[in-house]
Amino acid sequence: MTKLSLFLLYVGGVLAIPFHRGAARLSPVTRNGTSLLVDGKAWKAVGPNVYWLGLDENVTPPEGEPFYAPTRASYPTKERITEVMATVKALGGTMIRGHTLGISTGNPLSAVPEPGVVNERAFDSIDWAIHQAGVYGIRLLIPLVDNYDYYHGGKYNFLRWAGFDLNQQRDSNNPLIQQFYTNATIVATFKDYIKTIVTHINQYNNLTYAEDPTIFAYETGNELLGPIWGDMNSPADWVQDIAKYIKSLAPQKLVVDGTYGVNKTHLNIEEVDIFSDHMYPVNTTKLQDDIKLVEAVNKPLYVGEYDWVGGTTANLASMFQVIEESPVVMGDSFWSQFGHNAPDCTTYVDHSDGLTLQYGNPNNTANQNSRIQLIRKHFIAMSQGRDIAADEPLPNVPCPAPTSPVFRKGP
Repeated sequence: MTKLSLFLLYVGGVLAIPFHRGAARLSPVTRNGTSLLVDGKAWKAVGPNVYWLGLDENVTPPEGEPFYAPTRASYPTKERITEVMATVKALGGTMIRGHTLGISTGNPLSAVPEPGVVNERAFDSIDWAIHQAGVYGIRLLIPLVDNYDYYHGGKYNFLRWAGFDLNQQRDSNNPLIQQFYTNATIVATFKDYIKTIVTHINQYNNLTYAEDPTIFAYETGNELLGPIWGDMNSPADWVQDIAKYIKSLAPQKLVVDGTYGVNKTHLNIEEVDIFSDHMYPVNTTKLQDDIKLVEAVNKPLYVGEYDWVGGTTANLASMFQVIEESPVVMGDSFWSQFGHNAPDCTTYVDHSDGLTLQYGNPNNTANQNSRIQLIRKHFIAMSQGRDIAADEPLPNVPCPAPTSPVFRKGP
């Protein structure tokens, strides 16, 4: 174990975490074929999706705090963000996939409300999340645009900015949405946006996002498609162009192809380091097919999202077994994690999709808790290479969680 390694210690039922004094001390993640490495040793990317770290839609803030009522957009509190990091450590996780750390366009609280306009206030929660991730030794995978017309923005913003009167509800099957990928003006605007995000200097650690090893990968987008559901139609030349541009700004970052599914026409794009797919529902046959595709080009696969609630526990366990046994799968992230409405530690934040994981909620069902234990067992097997009992009690995570966790030596 290097002096920078982080391990979860379970001491007297309390979470004890080594404290990193700065994200700059984290080593970068590199790729060698299908493997990800840190300091030359194998590293696995396991953790949750936490889409709301930069901008939320689930909490009405106190009066006087920024709030955009039409989309219910608000900034998450620092306490909520820090609790996420402590929870990921308790789960044995190593990373977070965080949409709104990189996708923030089109409303007054966004990082870029409109082309050429930068809202510095929006970076406060993003900066804090990245800083706290570094302190806790959690790395980040960050998508840069969304396929959908959500509150935090996506490709429809760029289309409308260029004069295409399109929205997802009405136009999801309109061939004109492909202009996002093919229109030179839109591509240039998107690149300007990427530059704004990647070159931003974090106020809490004085590193640009390009420099900060806490961010190990950027994803070209979230579930990118064309006008027909499942068509995987994000053109290969666009993927290559955007991946190349990301690497020109941030040479040490890995690039994930954000197409929804593994597109065979993308497999030989040199600038793409990682391919991904999402599992709704969990589907081990689909997973094994994806593994064969990316293995043929000597690159890793990442299960970027999956449904941890539906189906049977046996199916979930089977998927975990395939992931753990495959040298090609570099990690996975369940959808999706929430916590307390901190600093209010008496209530939990919920989301409407039915896939909210609330660690430690006393109202969790026995089935929910057993699946959370299964996820933790899987994460620890991936990240630490050791096996724990399926029913091992979950470590307690304090609320509020410490912003500077202190290492406590165990027996």
